[in-house]
Amino acid sequence: MKFTKLTSSVLAGATLLSIMAPTASFAATSIAGSGDAKTNDNGGTKLPQNDHTEIGISFGDNQSNGNTGYLRLQMVPHTLDFGNHKLLDDSKLDFTADGKNTSLSNNNTKGSFDGTNANQTATLTTGTDTALDAVKGTAWATVVDKQVTHVDPMNGGNDANGKPTSGFHKGTDNVAGAWTLSVKSESPLTAVDNGDPSKPIVDETGAKEEIKDAKLTLSDTQYAQTQNVLGLTKDKNDNTYAKDLAALTTKPTAAPVANITKNISTPLVASGTDMTVAKAIAGEGQGANVFGWLPENIKLTMPAGAAVSNAIYKANLTWTLNSTVA
Repeated sequence: MKFTKLTSSVLAGATLLSIMAPTASFAATSIAGSGDAKTNDNGGTKLPQNDHTEIGISFGDNQSNGNTGYLRLQMVPHTLDFGNHKLLDDSKLDFTADGKNTSLSNNNTKGSFDGTNANQTATLTTGTDTALDAVKGTAWATVVDKQVTHVDPMNGGNDANGKPTSGFHKGTDNVAGAWTLSVKSESPLTAVDNGDPSKPIVDETGAKEEIKDAKLTLSDTQYAQTQNVLGLTKDKNDNTYAKDLAALTTKPTAAPVANITKNISTPLVASGTDMTVAKAIAGEGQGANVFGWLPENIKLTMPAGAAVSNAIYKANLTWTLNSTVA
């Protein structure tokens, strides 16, 4: 019974507190006063007050390299990631840029070379531009060719003496094409500091740990061309391309690049040889030209007998866009 009375007492107390809760309202800062900093309604500070929140999300590789110009190298694969593996098997020496050891799946431990699960070979998301369907899902390089909108600052023509007044440099005009895209190796696979992968490991004599004779192969090159340049690049350099193109008196015909190397192979060495990816002649390549490779078609072949450590190995490539105009 004492337990029952105690319970009743607690309930009664709770009810009493509820009944006695304050019901009076309190005046807020007035609308009129808060709009006037001369009053003291809000301590002399006007309302409304504002602050801002930024919300961000990102998809794919969208880093700008800072290149500009009517003809520019807009994108190359920033990372080709061949994964993390238990060992190097002399009978299974091929690795692909989706992080896999070909025909030896039980050797794959992590998707990325740095030990994380996510493979870092970025692939292209094309959105709604069906002109890019052929390169969707590839690791890609892009050449933007807007030379058809190249402005002659002197308006062309001849002066009274018949001398050309064109401001274009000799051999330069407003026709697409006359360029070459190439790629070359800059270094062999080299062991890097696990704490700072930007730096190679060196021993007491200053020697680096390098793997000689590894080979990189880019197979089955895919190609697409689009005039929706801004839609692809999302780069302010391309903001006016559609308007500039529409303003041309004579509308150029956008022809694709015909000379494309289907399979590219290079040893990973210091100061390698330039390998041609594509070559556009005059009249070809207007707009954005995308060259792509499925990650499984990007292969790293390790040399037989190579001695590897518990280390990250890196090599570097240089991509070059060059005009073929003399």
